[in-house]
Amino acid sequence: MNTSRLHFMGIGGQGISAVAQMAQAAGDIVTGCDQRESATVRALREAGIAIQIGHSADHLSEVDTLVISPAVPALDPQNPELLAARQRGLRVVTWQEILGELMLDKCVLSVSGVHGKGTTTAMLSLMLVDAGLDPTCEIGAVVPRFGANYRLGNSDYFVNEADEFNHNFWHYHPRLVIVTSIEFEHPEFFADYAAFLDAFEHFIRGMDMEREWPLPPTVILNADSPGCWDLRARLQDWPGQILTYSVGNHAAPEQGPATFEAYDIKLDGQTSFRVRSGLETLLPDEQVFSLPLPGAYNIENALAALIAAHLLGVKSESIAQSLAEFRGTRRRFDIRQQGPLKVQERVLDVTLVDDYAHHPTAIAATLEATRRRYPGQRIIAVYQPHMYSRTKTFFNQFLRAFDAADIVIIADIFPARERDTGLIHSRELVEGLARQPVFAQGRAQVLHGGSVAETTALLSETLRSGDMVVIMGAGDIYVVTENLLKNTQQA
Repeated sequence: MNTSRLHFMGIGGQGISAVAQMAQAAGDIVTGCDQRESATVRALREAGIAIQIGHSADHLSEVDTLVISPAVPALDPQNPELLAARQRGLRVVTWQEILGELMLDKCVLSVSGVHGKGTTTAMLSLMLVDAGLDPTCEIGAVVPRFGANYRLGNSDYFVNEADEFNHNFWHYHPRLVIVTSIEFEHPEFFADYAAFLDAFEHFIRGMDMEREWPLPPTVILNADSPGCWDLRARLQDWPGQILTYSVGNHAAPEQGPATFEAYDIKLDGQTSFRVRSGLETLLPDEQVFSLPLPGAYNIENALAALIAAHLLGVKSESIAQSLAEFRGTRRRFDIRQQGPLKVQERVLDVTLVDDYAHHPTAIAATLEATRRRYPGQRIIAVYQPHMYSRTKTFFNQFLRAFDAADIVIIADIFPARERDTGLIHSRELVEGLARQPVFAQGRAQVLHGGSVAETTALLSETLRSGDMVVIMGAGDIYVVTENLLKNTQQA
């Protein structure tokens, strides 16, 4: 790749910050800007990237490419840097396009799907690192062992999280694809489920079919996801290898057993499983895989990553050790506090968990897993709805997502790349939940939290010793946890 002068606008974001550092490592001249100072911005400066705060056309004086997040044109079409770049005829691309260019000539392993792709990408990345395969990795969340959301390796392997929004994953041409789940998502971009499925089919059909790599073109599908079977039906003529995996909830039993199946599953108090395979290269049946994280959905994630690593020749003992040592990623069942905490002059023994769950299916799975892992504890779910369109589209599903909680606090909607047009308010979700049997019969309680600051105050008043608090959402709801930890002192 020829040396380019790249300016990354909004460089403090998770994905874009990783790609900026990858581009710099590849020899490009990188600058950036963001609207505010942050820990990410400071880390990028320490890495030698010049970053300015605020937006200005002056940032483009010695630049040939403006790199943006896909949300920018929709949310701020009059952005001065965007307008100036177009007027000057500069190349304007998304960071996903740059990532696609950085992947050229690599054996790319992409993890896609609505739920679990960040955790699965991290698991697969660590399995390959531990096996000495030295991959480059790009993950949508910080991996504690990397201390970042990316890793620069020296081998041909490149592991990445492939997001479907804005057809971002169309810029990637992997040799292997994991699809963790498919159900309708991003109603602000996709017209309907058919369009959503079209995007995944296009992604698969754009895979690397020609290069010589240690494995054939391979798709690994979750047999427990009905949407994955919808995708499978569209790929009857696709010439690559299609494998399936299941944790026992096979969505299409008439298709026969999955290629890989988890069995001897334990979820209460611990998480472990064994694997049986229909392939000739069998994993040893006696190998037990243990996980520190709760939930059947994390066994799904682990099984998907395990299959990909196994296909690359990683030994089962090494895979088992990587999983046993896996501590998750930032904001994916991220235990931030466990033990005494001083809250409003009271010392309480509480557990605080941050989680990125924002789709109804993920919320329900997270809370059910919490209930099984922590039986007998009072569970408080604090949720910040993410985007007006998602809250409206999935409203009825949200009403069934919180049944495993004892107290639910709903904060105001985080707009993300949307504007408030009066489409829906979080109070409507609170009122809808209050009419559901578990709340109407008094077995659980639902409250409106309001702003992040108001939600923090309400949670502080509600907390008592022994509580298990799960703080969920893809916006800035994690600030509730930060406020509790910052404004109180551990006793």
